[in-house]
Amino acid sequence: MKTYLFIFLAVASLMVFGAIVVSVIVDPYRIVHPLIGQFYLEPNSRVAKVKYLSRNCYQFDSYFVGDSRSALLSERDLANVQGGRFYNFATLSDDIESIVRRLKFVIGKGCPISTVVVGDSIDALLDEPGKRAYSLLLSEHPDVSGENRIEFYSKYFLGAQALISFARALHLNASPIVRYHPDGHAEYLFGMEDGTAFALQRCQASPLQTSDRKLLFDRLPGYREIAKMSLRYHFKVIVWIAPLNTLRSRILDDPIVKDYLQELRAIPDLPVVEADRNSPLLLDFHNWHDCGHFRAVIFDQLVAPGISRLLKDSEAQGVPGDAESR
Repeated sequence: MKTYLFIFLAVASLMVFGAIVVSVIVDPYRIVHPLIGQFYLEPNSRVAKVKYLSRNCYQFDSYFVGDSRSALLSERDLANVQGGRFYNFATLSDDIESIVRRLKFVIGKGCPISTVVVGDSIDALLDEPGKRAYSLLLSEHPDVSGENRIEFYSKYFLGAQALISFARALHLNASPIVRYHPDGHAEYLFGMEDGTAFALQRCQASPLQTSDRKLLFDRLPGYREIAKMSLRYHFKVIVWIAPLNTLRSRILDDPIVKDYLQELRAIPDLPVVEADRNSPLLLDFHNWHDCGHFRAVIFDQLVAPGISRLLKDSEAQGVPGDAESR
């Protein structure tokens, strides 16, 4: 009986060990491997980028932060600004509170910071942060969240969820969906075939509700905090409002959004840049990966000039964050 029990336990242990080894080798969310290359499944860039910067932040002094719309930006998108070694610290479905926490981590590491360029997606109203924290895709690195490391890594490597998600992604996607580069920026490998998707309901903005007002206005304390951080730690911070396709941009006419933008612009030492919503670039489907994610050309032509002007003006004045754009 003891022999059979020993064999059973040995086989079970080997199976568990084998599953862990396979999970670590495949590592679909890039928890232990570098965030470089092409992926069929969107990796957890929060974890990978914090891990990378904890060892390499001395190579950079400027950061792009924000959600997936900011993730495509690289140093070349602000190429006419002298200096600035940019790292793209943006992550999927990000919010200003998480951004502040990660910047505090970078500052606590003694990393140099001269400029932070923050993207704000007005139409991305994120709720239930507790659920996001336990998502394999959206959970934070333990150095940021304070989560127990054993509990954190067990989510990815002791269960089958990560491998199941990876297998599903391989089945659904005929080719990779994203490529990540060493400076942290993402290159989306998909695009719109025509402009008909703009007319779909999912590509348009729904009227905001009272609960949406709270979600928007709950961002303001985070922006006030990052503005104070910029003064305390002597870096420039600029917020840019993510351009929307022509139909979705109607959300900018909503009284709730107008009130929010007015409050955001009123924050001291926090310049805000907005694109021309009437630009014909926003109508051309060639400039979009999908109806929510624009290509870099839209940022380069509609947003970058305003950011570059602010950075140059603040350098000339020798102060962080000139507020010209307000």
